[in-house]
Amino acid sequence: MSRRLTRAVIGSGIALSLLGWGAGQVGKVTLDTLRPNIRAATTAAHSARMPAFSVHLSIEVRP
Repeated sequence: MSRRLTRAVIGSGIALSLLGWGAGQVGKVTLDTLRPNIRAATTAAHSARMPAFSVHLSIEVRP
């Protein structure tokens, strides 16, 4: 696999990650704007202990 293609794949992955993060931030701001009175209720709900989890993404590149 050429170096140029590898860089394009890595760059695309980073761009998709940032796009997803940005969409989440926009959704959070929109929710706070449209329904500000639920902020207190969601704060109490978010302070509850949640089970830990993680998501791992791996890309394998072979020649």
